[in-house]
Amino acid sequence: VVHRGHASVAHASTDVTMRDYSEAEMAAFIATGSPYDKAGGYAIQDPDFAPVARFEGCECAVIGLPLWTLRALLVEAGVAAEEPHLDRCAGCPARG
Repeated sequence: VVHRGHASVAHASTDVTMRDYSEAEMAAFIATGSPYDKAGGYAIQDPDFAPVARFEGCECAVIGLPLWTLRALLVEAGVAAEEPHLDRCAGCPARG
């Protein structure tokens, strides 16, 4: 975020542990075509394949946009930013 010539940078990191899945599960998942439109080939929130055993950090960063990190940058830049109202962000370390 750049505000009045001042640039602010932040990052969010999340450790993701995949669950063990069988070759048959993997083949069935690939056959759906779902992996082909996702960075990394999976969606952490996929209710059918459920590829993730656990994660530590910001789930929103894995899904695509670390909302609390973005909000902190916007607040720092003086831009009013409402709090994200997403249940999945409840455990985000940047929520502060």
